[in-house]
Amino acid sequence: MATLKTLLNFLKNKPNIKILGTHNTNTIIDEVLFLEDNMEISPNTLYLTTKLPKSLLINKQNILIIVNKASENIPFGQIETKNNIEEVYRLVCEFMFIEYKLYVKKLNIYNSLSAYNDINKTLNICETYLNNPIFILDTSYRIIGRSNLANPITSSIKIYNDQAYLLVDTVNIMKKDKCIDNIYSSSTSFFHFSDKNLIFCGIRVNNITVAYICILQENREFIEEDLELTNTLAQTLSIQMQKDNLFINSSGLEEEYYLMDLLKNSINNLSYIKERLKNIYFKLNKNILLIVIPFRQTYQDYRHNFGLKQLIITTKNIFGNCISAYHEDSIILLISKEDDAVFSENTKTRFTDFLNLNNLKAGISLIFQNILETKEFYKQATYALKLAKHLNIKGFLFCFKDYVEYYLFYILQITDNNIEKIELCTLIDPLINKLIDIDKSNNSVLLQTLVIYLESNRNAKLTSEKLNIHSSTFFYRYHKIEELLKISLSNSDILFKFELSLKILRYQK
Repeated sequence: MATLKTLLNFLKNKPNIKILGTHNTNTIIDEVLFLEDNMEISPNTLYLTTKLPKSLLINKQNILIIVNKASENIPFGQIETKNNIEEVYRLVCEFMFIEYKLYVKKLNIYNSLSAYNDINKTLNICETYLNNPIFILDTSYRIIGRSNLANPITSSIKIYNDQAYLLVDTVNIMKKDKCIDNIYSSSTSFFHFSDKNLIFCGIRVNNITVAYICILQENREFIEEDLELTNTLAQTLSIQMQKDNLFINSSGLEEEYYLMDLLKNSINNLSYIKERLKNIYFKLNKNILLIVIPFRQTYQDYRHNFGLKQLIITTKNIFGNCISAYHEDSIILLISKEDDAVFSENTKTRFTDFLNLNNLKAGISLIFQNILETKEFYKQATYALKLAKHLNIKGFLFCFKDYVEYYLFYILQITDNNIEKIELCTLIDPLINKLIDIDKSNNSVLLQTLVIYLESNRNAKLTSEKLNIHSSTFFYRYHKIEELLKISLSNSDILFKFELSLKILRYQK
């Protein structure tokens, strides 16, 4: 609806017009009339006159007096102009017609919410007014909606598993131009002029930017009205996305989209994943660990859920290089370190104390190197929690490495074909995988030595004979394995897990 403020701003931009005097800029204007004596004043009508009516003894702030020279003694809004009152009336009617057309466009965008219940159809309605392609992207630069004109555009876009993403180079340019910062800091739409002319507007839910609109100047040049329509589109899409749960609103963290892509296997290109993760300053090192902490939100709105927010902040501080998400009533953490001991003793102590203090439990996956397998190791962390509960084991920290054999027992008993199973290859102990890599890099036979040693019932003499090597050579290899893996081969628990892993390897081959 038109307000006196927007009308006066319109008139100020016209030649030979000056606005002075007292007026309530928030007054909503429904119509404009010439003021006559003894006329009953309506609060939503703008009245134009060339003289101050003597019958009005109080200040009516929706009256504008058309004068050649303004006077400070007149307590009404004044339009100082050489134009006659009829010309001013024509200009006001022109403004009212423009505002009415804009109002109808906005109303049609809003009404699409109930008429179609579809983001892309809402975009297409808005596109008929903007006549330029419209994209909707989440905060990880994944395209979640396109208008008709945007569908054929493929430049700066890469497709992975039927999902469209902005190229990393494009994202870097947006960051360099401070465009991303503006999207997050601005509550309204804005023009962005660089090598391409664009309109951006954040889509917010509970003051959290969950996605944004990008409009490309392709078919016609932008006008100021486009910003108004883009704001309306952003408000409409905010409601639609809440209805459809098309955004991740549970933690309010930009990084959450990146981790969710990994959990859902949305992208299968390792190079692109590495490039994407650089956008959030997460360094993908050699070793990766996944942690799941069950936690039920108090509020659906993250902004008010201070408990969840604080837990996420604290865990990120404990682990350092870490990204997090809230999914299926659990806090999920993905940690990456160069050191084989992703979970150092100091970190383990701090984390256990944190869990104890907050009465929480955590499931921890095996260490892995291939981030494309994140989904499988997420299953491991959740199974660690489930199996510990099934076995009635008390504590706060449950590592899947302690439950691999129990997982196999569990799967054997389950008759439900819909149960999610873990890929067999991911059950192999990380130290065995490390030994395989060492052999490949150094052309050594440490794994073979370990296999024969275990098959020989841990008898050094028999192992040496089978390998046709001197006993001193065997013990050199034996201690080399202990040194490289930082373990003791006299530890029966470790050897049992190694035997299980080696049997999985053998079965796979």
